[in-house]
Amino acid sequence: MSKMVDEFKAFIMRGNVIDMAVGVIIGAAFSNIVNSLVNDIVMPLVTLVTGRINFTDLMIPLDGNSYSTLAAAQEAGASVIAYGNFIQMIVEFY
Repeated sequence: MSKMVDEFKAFIMRGNVIDMAVGVIIGAAFSNIVNSLVNDIVMPLVTLVTGRINFTDLMIPLDGNSYSTLAAAQEAGASVIAYGNFIQMIVEFY
């Protein structure tokens, strides 16, 4: 058991784990920046160009009813295909 602990300590001290941890922290911060860029700048411009379509409310209700917003459909407990959210995630990916 002591040998395994010593090997683990040697692995950590080589810097691999610290480099990976720094990468994860930077990746999380960069993810927040990209999300803000898409949600606060890109999507409002796309909405303006497309005639003020709110992409987050684009959906297909599977219960046959009509809902004005995705939140209204979710509040009613309806199953929906929220393809507007999917479009937004594609924009965030690029």
